[in-house]
Amino acid sequence: MILSFELPFALIPLLKFSSTTIKMGPYKNSMIIIVFSWALGIMIIGINIYYLTTSFVDWLIHSTLPSVANVFIGIIVFPIMAIYVLSVLYLMFRKDVVVTYIEPTKLDPSAQVSMESGDNGSVRGHGMTNAPYREDLADIPLPE
Repeated sequence: MILSFELPFALIPLLKFSSTTIKMGPYKNSMIIIVFSWALGIMIIGINIYYLTTSFVDWLIHSTLPSVANVFIGIIVFPIMAIYVLSVLYLMFRKDVVVTYIEPTKLDPSAQVSMESGDNGSVRGHGMTNAPYREDLADIPLPE
C-alpha cells in the first residue's frame, strides 16, 4: 500500500523528463508514445488514489474505535489526502524551464565527429567547455 503513495512521485517526473525537448533534445518520445504513456500513467495514478481513499474510508467505517476517534482521524487524514492529491497535480502541471540538453553540433559542426571518435582534447580545443573538468572523475582508477 505504501508503494501506491510513492508511485506518482516516480512516474510523473519520468514521463515529464522523457517527453520534453529541453531535457532530451531530439531523443524525446514521439507524440504517440507521449499520449499513450501519459494516459496510462494517469489511469494508474487515478486507480491508486481511488484505492487509497476507498480503503481508508472502508477502514474508517468498519473500525472498532469510538465514533469520536473516527471523526478526529478523518479530520486529520482527509486534509493530508487533499495535500497529497494537490502535490501530485503540482508535479503534473509544473513547468520545467532548466535546459539540460545542449546539442553539440550547434556550437561546432565538427564536435559530433570528435565526440564520437573520443577525442576529448579537440572538443575542448573547439570551445566545447560546457562541462567542467572534474578531478574526482578523472582520477578514478580503471579496472584492468
